[in-house]
Amino acid sequence: MTAPTVWWLMTFALVALELVTGTIYALLVAIGFAVGALAAHLGAAMPTQIVCAAVACVAFVGGWYLRSSRHPKARLADMQIDVGEQVTVAAWSPDRTTEVRYRGATWQAKPLADAPTLPGLHRIVDVQGNFLVVEFIG
Repeated sequence: MTAPTVWWLMTFALVALELVTGTIYALLVAIGFAVGALAAHLGAAMPTQIVCAAVACVAFVGGWYLRSSRHPKARLADMQIDVGEQVTVAAWSPDRTTEVRYRGATWQAKPLADAPTLPGLHRIVDVQGNFLVVEFIG
């Protein structure tokens, strides 16, 4: 088996891995292996092929990492549709939890940090698991 064939087989294996796992990094390394295959087609010696592939892999993966660190994904808390909505608390349990009716269902709620547990109107400030975190507004 020739060197370009080995490089292309490794490239296609990584592309298949990317399709199964959905990770972009496998695809970026596959591009680096394709650079190694191209170096082999150009007649470069095996050490040169490996260096070309390694430099390309580091460049693509490093570039993607830098790009993704500058453009972070939206935080889950920023996408909470419930934050800012209001609920009415009738009474609190001794364990500082309560049940409230919200969006047609019964939800567990807890107060924000060390906030007082007063009955009345509350605003949802966060969602932690199955709990609405609420603050008293009146």
